Amino acid sequence: MRNILRSAVCLALLFITTLIPVTGLTQSLKKIVLIAGKKTHGPGEHEYVKTVNLLKVMLDHAPNLKGVKTEIHYDGWPADPTTLNDANVILIYADGTDDKEDHDPLFVGDHWSVIEKQMKRGCGLMVLHYSTFAPKRYGSQFMELVGGYFDYENGKPGVSGRDAWYSDIKTETAMVRPVATHPIAQGLTPFELHEEFYFKMHFQENDHRLKPVLNVAITGVAKEQTIAWTVERNDGGRGFGFTGGHFYNNWEISNYRKLILNAIVWTAGATVPAGGVESRNYNDEEVASLLSGK
Repeated sequence: MRNILRSAVCLALLFITTLIPVTGLTQSLKKIVLIAGKKTHGPGEHEYVKTVNLLKVMLDHAPNLKGVKTEIHYDGWPADPTTLNDANVILIYADGTDDKEDHDPLFVGDHWSVIEKQMKRGCGLMVLHYSTFAPKRYGSQFMELVGGYFDYENGKPGVSGRDAWYSDIKTETAMVRPVATHPIAQGLTPFELHEEFYFKMHFQENDHRLKPVLNVAITGVAKEQTIAWTVERNDGGRGFGFTGGHFYNNWEISNYRKLILNAIVWTAGATVPAGGVESRNYNDEEVASLLSGK
């Protein structure tokens, strides 16, 4: 009888120990949802679809990144929004709105309420370039979720067009400086970037959550500008905004790739690898082949 009991205990312990790594892996797996809007700009600019396709390939094949699951959706929103229910981070790269709100997939139908629901459970949110635009009636919510936004309505009163903007835009080549104290800055060094920079972003005053990640000195602007930033929300989720993303060929820059890949990992609630996420650039043919599984 003792031998039978001893064997039963050993089998039970063996069963439990084999379950532990599986359970741990399941808990650590991070789901990354990448959403691309419809293309409205010329070749090489605002390449939403090409960018999320490239990001998926880089994340899936990063040699020092494990435990992530990537998912891509086109036309600005998932066909089945319930796929967002277990996402650890949602990345939006699409047209924003400075004219009609239905140009921005974030504010179509019930999309914003869906996003807010996902944020309440601690999901991360990332907005890139034009997606940092938001109407002032959503301004406070936008700042709560991602820390800041491009404000085109709270500038000079009594004027119209760009003169009425609180925020600003300038296309130039400049040195951008990562803020070394942030985990997203792992492996980053200052680098030259030709970009359509959005700056003078609208941030909440005295927001202790707000942490700059990338700064730049804009010609003719006295103060250095923050163009990438993060927040850690009270609901446990994280937010990241980046005003760059106009020119597709910037993906050829290793520091640029590392910035966004690190940001995705961090905003998903995972640990950025020492030295940052490793990657290489992939051409269109390579991306298409890897996405098709060939």
